[in-house]
Amino acid sequence: DVYMPEKGTNVDLSILDVQQIFGRAGRPQFDTSGDATLITSHDAMARYLDKLVRSTPIESNFIKQLADHMNAEVVGGTVTNIQEAIEWLRYTYLHVRMCRNPLAYG
Repeated sequence: DVYMPEKGTNVDLSILDVQQIFGRAGRPQFDTSGDATLITSHDAMARYLDKLVRSTPIESNFIKQLADHMNAEVVGGTVTNIQEAIEWLRYTYLHVRMCRNPLAYG
């Protein structure tokens, strides 16, 4: 649990935070794997395990601001033509998710 002052109580650590922490386990430059330990109550363990096992992929919200970001890249000179815009977009998480789950993006 982590204390949330706006709620005035302890709440479960979000599953995204847990995944982020676990994803940083080990030393990527030296190790091919890492270990992470979640210390929690017996009651909360079932909730965390359920969330980890049933986790759904995180979708990108970048499409909502894509025009603004692309415009900034054009103004900054990073993108000067359509081919460069396509290449720039290929480096985004939005591109990864659009390829894996195209129905979510229209």
